[in-house]
Amino acid sequence: MRPVSWMPAVLATLLLALSAPAQDSPPLPSVDLGVREFLFHPQLVSNRTDEDVWLVAKGSGSSARVLRSADAGRSWRLDAKAGWALQQPLLVRADNTLNRLVWFTPEVGVATGDIGARVLRTTDAGRSWKSIPLEGGLFWAYDLERAGQRAWLCVSTGRIFRSDDAGARWHELKGSPFDDGNHCMDMSFLSPESGWALGRNGSVWATEDGGTSWQRLSAPEPSPHRQPVPAPQQGPSRVVRLTAQTAWVQTSGERFLTTDGGKSWHSRPGATGEKDAPLVSARAPDGRRIITVGPAGDGVPVEQWVPFLGEGGDAATVGEHTVVALDDVGVSLHVSGQFVRAGPPVSQGSDVLTPLEGIARKDSGTWMGWVGDQLLASRDEGRSWFRVGSVPQTPLRALALLKEDTVLAELGNGTLLRSENFGRAWSPSTSPMDVYDFAVASGRDAAPETPFDCVLTTPSASMKVRIEETGCFHHIADLLSVKLSPDEAELAVEYTERQRNEREQVKRKLSRAQGESIVRKLLEAAVRQETSSGCGSTTSFKATLEWSCPSGKLQEGKVEFHASDCDPRPGMAPMHGYTRSLGLHQAASEVFAGAP
Repeated sequence: MRPVSWMPAVLATLLLALSAPAQDSPPLPSVDLGVREFLFHPQLVSNRTDEDVWLVAKGSGSSARVLRSADAGRSWRLDAKAGWALQQPLLVRADNTLNRLVWFTPEVGVATGDIGARVLRTTDAGRSWKSIPLEGGLFWAYDLERAGQRAWLCVSTGRIFRSDDAGARWHELKGSPFDDGNHCMDMSFLSPESGWALGRNGSVWATEDGGTSWQRLSAPEPSPHRQPVPAPQQGPSRVVRLTAQTAWVQTSGERFLTTDGGKSWHSRPGATGEKDAPLVSARAPDGRRIITVGPAGDGVPVEQWVPFLGEGGDAATVGEHTVVALDDVGVSLHVSGQFVRAGPPVSQGSDVLTPLEGIARKDSGTWMGWVGDQLLASRDEGRSWFRVGSVPQTPLRALALLKEDTVLAELGNGTLLRSENFGRAWSPSTSPMDVYDFAVASGRDAAPETPFDCVLTTPSASMKVRIEETGCFHHIADLLSVKLSPDEAELAVEYTERQRNEREQVKRKLSRAQGESIVRKLLEAAVRQETSSGCGSTTSFKATLEWSCPSGKLQEGKVEFHASDCDPRPGMAPMHGYTRSLGLHQAASEVFAGAP
């Protein structure tokens, strides 16, 4: 497979576009319309050889999907035969998930994960797999490590299994220091004899006989003044040995370094800019490939290396200088300590370049452009592009990227289209909020009108907000309405008092100024720009806002907002991002609290 030749052209045209004066209308980047994305997120990456890198993703049921790259992660192809072969031994369970794939030779590999008490093994480069049962009942594997022909598997019950023949046979190590309450989370071996293991409770154990016996090392102590990190943000528990004396541990969201073989530990929080630093493939003093965050090798003392500890996903080295890593947007590629691209895995293109007709930017990383009716996206500031879909009509005048995967498109005749899946499918816009959001996101109007402006600018108007919360075993609907007249206002609320679980109904006469203050609070929550929530919940929130005015651009209307959140409690700020539905819930709850 030939190298992806469009990268230099894209960078050259992009740099030209960014450096030229705005009034000169600089040329837009040129893209390869043949580059397509693969619409599934891989769970693991593994290099069978430097010319054959695997991405494995879970399909529906017990199916497995395999993408393979022959150009060090720049482009991928779907290998249906490899996916079919891998899923055959998984068919006994419908909820299988693979999270580790280790190759001993180009022909011999072992895969494991949440697949029951077994491992999968191939001896023909993945054309077929055999299920090898392990004793001890159902469990899932946290880590699979190898050194030479020896391999270790630590699982959720606290057991540790070892193979001495490249995964063909496994036996339980009776000297495991772990149990189902404090199971082994991660391991790191310097040789077939010398290794460390990290427990769920942060304990660190060492072996010098391949795991037959273990000795407890001093455990890293969390910083006394450090704020606790919420579980979803803690990152994986990892241990990485660089040398016999130098090692890193990450547990409970904190990192530690030892330079004396585990006798003492020092907290090492992330440095400024480290999160965005490129990944580097470095050679440890004993010859092992180590993935580091930032500089390593070339005279940098090993004590100053910062190993990649798995934040965001799996990673693998390819050759001497390349790292392929999984992250939130799919796959990132790092070559010789330089970030090359990020985004979903994509196919190889046609090597024919076409200039874009326009670009919309959501943030520093996510861009979308178009050529005719074809839409392309970039997840890495325009370094690489892939085709995502098309609009049903042309000409396309402008795009606006909103929260998560919502996109608005304005056609030449002024028609506004809406997509909820990042431009893959479109429908006519029906919400008056879309006109406002398009104006804000496109930057065309510095202070656009909202659909509700007439409520505060006419003598008589009304606004009503219905907020609903639906969970597995409950549904609550509350109502708030404000009627404004020239000299006064009327507030009516009907809500559930949560401590007593009783319905309350209140009507109050207010001054015009008091009524306008309530309306402003609601409108501020309704027009505040939404951001990605980053999580979901079984509890959903809906807010319906209705308004009526005798005059104005929109004299009446209704809009709906929907959201779910990790913290499903009205009156509390969302934990992740901002959604208008939850913002209206909070604003309304403050009015309810003051209503009695």
